[in-house]
Amino acid sequence: MKLDELTSLVAIRSYVVDSSGNASLDRKTVKYMNDTLILLDKKIVSILEGEEFKEYINYKDVRKAIEDVVNNNNIKSGLQRNAYGQLEKIPK
Repeated sequence: MKLDELTSLVAIRSYVVDSSGNASLDRKTVKYMNDTLILLDKKIVSILEGEEFKEYINYKDVRKAIEDVVNNNNIKSGLQRNAYGQLEKIPK
């Protein structure tokens, strides 16, 4: 996975956000920068949703991570354990 591509896109996005508030820019440039933000967000999200990134962060274990956070922080998450020890939504 190209983590450097992701970090570069995030850095560029940050620059665009910071610069678009510059009062010396004309409306056409600000519009272009706002349009660019949409495209940058789309590209960043596509990388984050990609299989390579999911594998990189071990996304398949996200449910276990949520359970660990809930258990460690004693958070009432609206989940309860069923007869098999799996978390499920509490019926209303």
